[in-house]
Amino acid sequence: MTQTVLIIGAGQAGARAAQALRMQRYEGHIVLVGDERHAPYERPPLSKDVLVAKDDDACFNGWVHAVELYADARIEWLSDRVLRLDTQAHSATLEHGGELRYDHCLLTTGGRARRLPGAPEGPHTFYLRTLDDAMRLRARLATAQSVAVIGGGFLGLEFAASARRRGLDVSVFETASSLLSRVLPPMLAERLRTKHEAHGVRFVFDAMNLQVTEHATGVQVGTENFDLCVIAIGQESNDELAKAAGIATNNGIVVDRHCRTSAADIYAAGDCANFPYGASGRATRLESWQNAQEQAIVAARNIAGDACVYAPTPWFWTDQNDWNIQMLGMPDSGVDQWIERAGADGKTVLMGLRDGVIVHVLAINQGGDLRAIRRLVEEAVPVDAAMLADPTIKLRQLDKLVRSTHSGDHGVLV
Repeated sequence: MTQTVLIIGAGQAGARAAQALRMQRYEGHIVLVGDERHAPYERPPLSKDVLVAKDDDACFNGWVHAVELYADARIEWLSDRVLRLDTQAHSATLEHGGELRYDHCLLTTGGRARRLPGAPEGPHTFYLRTLDDAMRLRARLATAQSVAVIGGGFLGLEFAASARRRGLDVSVFETASSLLSRVLPPMLAERLRTKHEAHGVRFVFDAMNLQVTEHATGVQVGTENFDLCVIAIGQESNDELAKAAGIATNNGIVVDRHCRTSAADIYAAGDCANFPYGASGRATRLESWQNAQEQAIVAARNIAGDACVYAPTPWFWTDQNDWNIQMLGMPDSGVDQWIERAGADGKTVLMGLRDGVIVHVLAINQGGDLRAIRRLVEEAVPVDAAMLADPTIKLRQLDKLVRSTHSGDHGVLV
């Protein structure tokens, strides 16, 4: 009898998992169900390319796969919502009628934009999570002159940069006294603020208890009036379906290192999954392009019978004006020393050490250098801080030099 894998959530994670199953030579039935009308797509372009492209008809091309792949790979894609999941009967009930039976189920339900309590859900107040959100916002930017952004995280700042490119007056309201204090060291956060201010963004810090009120022609934020308001205060996991089915949840759907949930034959991956990270097994939920893709592939491999563990080295990137910022490792890893390699035109690599091991790296327009030392981070290799700080030693030479030092080989590098 032919087996079925049901994938609930047709975003990047779900689409990559379906593809990975076929690459693992899984020959059963694959059903990919998503509650959006679009084929699976990637979200990073939504706050950047979609908003600034000149051509409305060609402003988005971030599809995970060409639509032909689903038919060619025998992946059944359904635009529908799963209302109920019966873990005992191994079945899912669809909103538009019908029931799907499964042998294995993968939850890639992702997340949703966190709502600001008390904020209106009107024509001048926007959240940015889906392609439809981005298209509505794109249309509104064409007629607006000013925008308030509530939230000074990466998404809010990406949108702020896009709005400035469209010529709008932009004010960012942030509840903290500085930008991104949980993910960036203070010196880099300050440079990022200065960068955005140089492009015309205005910041209002310590903006607590903001009242947002819509009126006929715009929105009032605090005591100021704007044409529109974009709220970017984070994301929440879409774990309600799992919770209602009796599956363990805690800031997401709880999974083990093999992406298995507490229910038999049900796995989870991507933004919705809370997994044990690192040697400590600390419960972690990552919201990133890399995690959505790589964890989904690991889940698919386990479903197909190729037992493997998900043990990522977190990687994240964001485009902020003409800066591409890449981060490797967890930002809250207890850094006790920062070492910077500064280059021209704002380029820099900032390496955070804990007990002599690089645990966090940030690179501005220096992605190649970040890749050069990736293995040192992944394998927790001790590094001499003086060697890291020495500008005569190129970072692409560092991995080889460190390993030769540890092995006692002091030969000359070429």
